[in-house]
Amino acid sequence: MKKDGRRILFEGISNCRDLGGLQNMRGQRIREGLLLRSAHLRNATPTDVLALKEIFSLKEILDLRDIVEQREQPDVVVPGAEHVNASIFENVQPGITHEKGVPFYEVFPPLEDIYIKFISEEPISKNLATAVRHVIVHDYDDGAILWHCFGGKDRCGMVAALTLSVLEVSYDVIREDYMMTNIEAAAKAEEQYRKVLERGGPQKEADFEYDANIARESYLDGAFDTLMKRYGNAITFLQEEGGVALEEIETFKKKVMDGSMV
Repeated sequence: MKKDGRRILFEGISNCRDLGGLQNMRGQRIREGLLLRSAHLRNATPTDVLALKEIFSLKEILDLRDIVEQREQPDVVVPGAEHVNASIFENVQPGITHEKGVPFYEVFPPLEDIYIKFISEEPISKNLATAVRHVIVHDYDDGAILWHCFGGKDRCGMVAALTLSVLEVSYDVIREDYMMTNIEAAAKAEEQYRKVLERGGPQKEADFEYDANIARESYLDGAFDTLMKRYGNAITFLQEEGGVALEEIETFKKKVMDGSMV
């Protein structure tokens, strides 16, 4: 395992980074090694598993994928870490979920519309809020938490964005963290786009493959615009949709934020 800033370069786990080191609007920094986000752990190597166990004392893995995804590509077991089913979409969601054998591009909705569903459509909104509550109430004295979806972009990105919002990180910084996915995803998106066209696939499929792999500011902006219009802020959303208590949020802040001002 190596680190490149907040990015954690594992052998078999992609798009992993630590929210630690980010600064909130009060000048406080998030403690390192506690809040991890990534793509799935299906390809985690023994070296990766050892790092998660020994370096991060990983105690909880939130799997945001649906049950079919989890069954088709199960995570590698990390000893000492509880694997929690925290599915956000309960069924196939074209453009987001990655079940095998489904021709997503034929029914591909705009990603902007899917991101709005994160906030506006039940049970998706409640499932999202419940996943964030897992992050908030985790026992950080015991070790780190890691949450992931398939590629670590959409479902994972929304949990990260709401978590950072609770910690009073500015939206500009939240968006910057979300867009870091493209450090790895941009090349993959271009490759998938090219492969479809090279084998004579339809343009719609090529466009789908590109959009399914890339992060765009407009996706996150749409979700947060909807959040602000409906709830005013992330905390109210989490209270109403996930039953998060203010006392839980205050405890969370004390556990994961460096008390000193930068």
